[in-house]
Amino acid sequence: MLPIKILTLCTGILLGTISMCNAGSYTKIENVDEAYKYLPLKYSIGLRYGAPTTKQILPINTKEFYFQRRLRTPSGTLIVPAMEVSVSQLNVGEEKGYVYGFGPMINIPIGGSKDKLYFTMQTKVHYMTRHDFGRKRYGGPIQWTYAFGIKTDLSINTFASYTWVHMSNGDVYEHNPALETHRITFGIHF
Repeated sequence: MLPIKILTLCTGILLGTISMCNAGSYTKIENVDEAYKYLPLKYSIGLRYGAPTTKQILPINTKEFYFQRRLRTPSGTLIVPAMEVSVSQLNVGEEKGYVYGFGPMINIPIGGSKDKLYFTMQTKVHYMTRHDFGRKRYGGPIQWTYAFGIKTDLSINTFASYTWVHMSNGDVYEHNPALETHRITFGIHF
C-alpha cells in the first residue's frame, strides 16, 4: 500500500512540474490556486530556531518543528492562508520545557517579487509543559503568540523565512513577562 502511495505522489509531482514548466506559471502566478492545483504542495514542514531580541536574565533559545496545511485562497485575493501545529523546545539556562502550539497563518505575495517573496503573519495558542524556570517565569501553561515576517522561496518546494515573534499570556496569570524573539525558518513544501 505504501509503495503505491509513494509512486502516486511521485507521479503527481512529475506531472505537476511538467504542467507548470510548460505553462511558464512559476515566473508570474496569476491565480495561486490554479498554480498549486497540479502540484501536491498543500503541506509544509520546517524547522525554526529563535533567540530573544533583548538580553535576558538567563540564556534563552527555542527550537521548533512544525507542520502546516495550506488552505484555499479566498476569491479575488492573493492571501494564502494555512493552519499550523508545532512542537518546540524552550531552553532557559540549563532547563528545558516543551511547547505545543496551534493556529492560523497567512502569506501575502509582495508585488514585483515574481511571487517568490511573501509577507507573513501568524498567531497561535500554546501549551507549555513547563512555565517556571526559577529566575524566569512565564506565569502559566497557556501562552499566545503573534508573529510578522518575510518568507522567500529558495526553489519550487523549499523556502526560508525570518519572523519577529511576541509571546505572552495576556495577563491571565499573576506574572506576564513577554518574550520577543527573532526566528529563522527553513522548510519544505510537499
